Amino acid sequence: MLETLGLSTTESQVYELLVRTGRSDADRIRHILRLGAGHAAETIGGLVEKGLVTATDDRPAQLIPSPPDIAGEVLLLARMTELTKARGALDRLADEYRNAPRPDISGDMAEVVPDEEVALRYQQIQARARREVVRFDAPPYLVSEVVNEVEIEQLAAGVRFRTVYDRLGLEADGSREEVLQYAEAGEQGRVLNHVPVKMVIVDGSTALLAMRAGESCRQRVVHIHPGPLLEALVALFELVWESALPLHPMAVQPRSELTDDDIELLTLLLSGLTDTGIARQLRMGRRTVQRRVRDLMDRAAATSRIQLGWQAARLGWIAGPGDPMAATPEDAGPGSRLTEA
Repeated sequence: MLETLGLSTTESQVYELLVRTGRSDADRIRHILRLGAGHAAETIGGLVEKGLVTATDDRPAQLIPSPPDIAGEVLLLARMTELTKARGALDRLADEYRNAPRPDISGDMAEVVPDEEVALRYQQIQARARREVVRFDAPPYLVSEVVNEVEIEQLAAGVRFRTVYDRLGLEADGSREEVLQYAEAGEQGRVLNHVPVKMVIVDGSTALLAMRAGESCRQRVVHIHPGPLLEALVALFELVWESALPLHPMAVQPRSELTDDDIELLTLLLSGLTDTGIARQLRMGRRTVQRRVRDLMDRAAATSRIQLGWQAARLGWIAGPGDPMAATPEDAGPGSRLTEA
């Protein structure tokens, strides 16, 4: 634990032992921790230099621990000063990085991320989020992972995640399990038949945007810095978010005549998934999906699937994006990945 204050592992062990046992001679400490004479002398010297231990001139030397709340505070303040200086150096280097001549850069507004660096950059900007991460998500995926561990950790730390899924992304094998895992972690999700672009925005201050390079089908990822373009992308996300359908079944208002399975089926159906896609997600046959949809239509007195959607809203089976009963920022939803078309 004390290694973060600049102590070595052995220094941390010796100091913690002295704090618990009080004044002790060096030979006894060396025996308890099974340290070599040279290693012990180096460790004690380091603790004395840091002001955590006083060593007497006795033979063997008596080691007296300094109060942790006093000596430790001095070390903590020193480390904070070092970190502040390091932050200043990083800021200067960041300015030099942006101003340095390099290909594939458009002034201070954006830079093209090298293909080999995309996965790392994607993880890094998520890890620096302090408030919110928002995304448009669609296949095929440029960054592929079983679980986005950074997202799970950030959700646990209180960072808000919102994702608008492209319908095709929900039809892929395994996507349902991933959606549920992110939902349980607390992410919000909505679905649209087709998202306009693929991007991730962090705290409204930086973004990654996937775009085509010229006439080729190759995708390049562009890192967008603060400016008018980033502001436009933030506004675009909010407009699309308002028009997208809440995806997770928790966002659908249950009624006594609907089971949880009915709610999930209705959610996927109104999200625009095909019967085949719904069957894949619910792990059932396509004919079973058609039969259950037909049953919902009968119960809603609907003669078509389009009418089923209208009747579901009228009957209060679902809450649309503009409905006050729709998913709120606290409601859970699915997660996502940076994507490539």
